Formats: sequence, structure tokens, C-alpha cells
Amino acid sequence: MIISSKTTDGRPHRCHLCKSDVSVLHLQDDGDTPCPNCGEVQAFGEDMITTVREIDSGGIESLLKIEEAEFPRKLLLDFTRVNTINSGAIYNLVQLQKAQEARSGKLVFCLVEPVVVEIFELMRLDSVFTICGDEAQGISLLV
Repeated sequence: MIISSKTTDGRPHRCHLCKSDVSVLHLQDDGDTPCPNCGEVQAFGEDMITTVREIDSGGIESLLKIEEAEFPRKLLLDFTRVNTINSGAIYNLVQLQKAQEARSGKLVFCLVEPVVVEIFELMRLDSVFTICGDEAQGISLLV
């Protein structure tokens, strides 16, 4: 799982993985800020979009463990590596969607394989989740 974020201003932050204090610097249009201790990409806050690439069921579960104060309000999940999905992962996605709604956040899925979209449609979750074609379209839905 790779977490990538962009922010418009610098601010102190605590790494959600190793819990060390890091400083998020101003970023250009593209680029990330890795934690100096563990290398995990950092930048959370209301004004930024966080993209999770290479998501899998373990990654979805680990997202649910991020502390409330550090959780990204605008979250884009890249499903490129997901070619099937099980009930546990679906349950975690529903929980993630509920958590985002509770914090007035947004959650968008992009690059979802047709077979996974079909599973969401069969379960009528396509009306619960926001699913788009590519990362650029997902970012435009989160702005």
C-alpha cells in the first residue's frame, strides 16, 4: 500500500505508521513528503487529497486503524491491483465509507476492474460508493 498526499501549506504532523513527529512541507503540483523515519508518505488535513495506491484488503483494514485526528478527509483509493474482492474487504470499505460520512469527508474509488464494479452493482453498493474511471477524474470529484 502506498499513501500519497499533497498539501498547500506546511504544518507539523505525526506519522500514522511510526508515530514520529514530521513536518509536511509545501509541495508543488506533484510530489510527496515521506516520513524521515519510516519512509511512509505523509500529509493529512482538510485541504488535501490523499491517494492510496496498490490498495488491498489488508490496506483497507489498516486505513480503519488510523487515528481520527490524523485521518484524511479527502481519500482516493486506487483499485489497480484489485481483481477480485471478498466479503471482509467489502465490509471494511462500507465501514470506511461510514467513517468518512461521519467526519464530513469524501471517499472515491478509481481504476476499479469491471469484475469488482459488477460485484458492487450486484450488492447495490454502486449507489453507496463513488466510483470513477481514473485518478484525474477521482481528484476532480474530491476538489
